[in-house]
Amino acid sequence: MRGTPRRASLLALILAGLCIAPIAAEARSVGTVPYPIADVWPTAVRFLRIDRNCAIREKDEAAGYILFDYPEGGKLHKGSLELVRTSDGDGRDITRVVATLPDLPHYLEQLLLDKLAAKLREDHGSPAPPPTRKPEPTAPDGGASP
Repeated sequence: MRGTPRRASLLALILAGLCIAPIAAEARSVGTVPYPIADVWPTAVRFLRIDRNCAIREKDEAAGYILFDYPEGGKLHKGSLELVRTSDGDGRDITRVVATLPDLPHYLEQLLLDKLAAKLREDHGSPAPPPTRKPEPTAPDGGASP
């Protein structure tokens, strides 16, 4: 029974590896940038191609996706960027950005999103302020109207 604890540890390590591998393949990072998609799209294409030296394999502005080859560690890795039009609680047009680099560590996806957000601030300045809200009318007695 001398090798039993070692076999159990090895089996636990193998099972843990099998559980982690499918999760890594499904990894993606999601962020939101406070700019309308009309501003984000051209900046994202330029950012990937020029700033990150990625080869753009396919892009579709209407569908909101860019497929690219991301250079890392002397190899090219497939990646994608999805842009989704949405709005914030104040009614401003904002963009949800989904970065996927399935063969690379998750932190590189987040780094890509962070650098894209910085590029947007650099190119477009501060985001638009929220629209001013009209004050709710008050009743003659000073309380809010129903």
